[in-house]
Amino acid sequence: MGKSKRLLGLFCAAGILLLQGCDEIYECVFNINPEIHDKPLEIGLVGERYRGFVTAEISNEVNDNDYDYNFDIFGELPPGIFYDIRRRSIEFYGTPEERGVYRFKVELFVESYDYDGYDGSPTCSDSTVREFVIQVVD
Repeated sequence: MGKSKRLLGLFCAAGILLLQGCDEIYECVFNINPEIHDKPLEIGLVGERYRGFVTAEISNEVNDNDYDYNFDIFGELPPGIFYDIRRRSIEFYGTPEERGVYRFKVELFVESYDYDGYDGSPTCSDSTVREFVIQVVD
């Protein structure tokens, strides 16, 4: 009975390898995933210049500069605050016009290219989302 369970386990593992490929298993075993850093954004002051950054990386990946980082922002930014997407970060800048607490989400998608072109699954998970807050005071 123990031998048949081991054989069944080997066949299942082989099937997974054939269906997913070795790269995808490697990416999940070593937790190679997109990551948005959780550093909070600075508090803004109404009528004063604001600047803040959200940064990202691929966890456990030495060559994370080889990936394309694609950001989306969902939610409300303070009036007067804008953003620019840079390679691996988002810069928030401007002059806040109204006080309040502004919550929004940053979503990150990553892609990579290998010798054969586009790699449709460069990481264990292709995206991640993190919530941020910009508080504006008088």
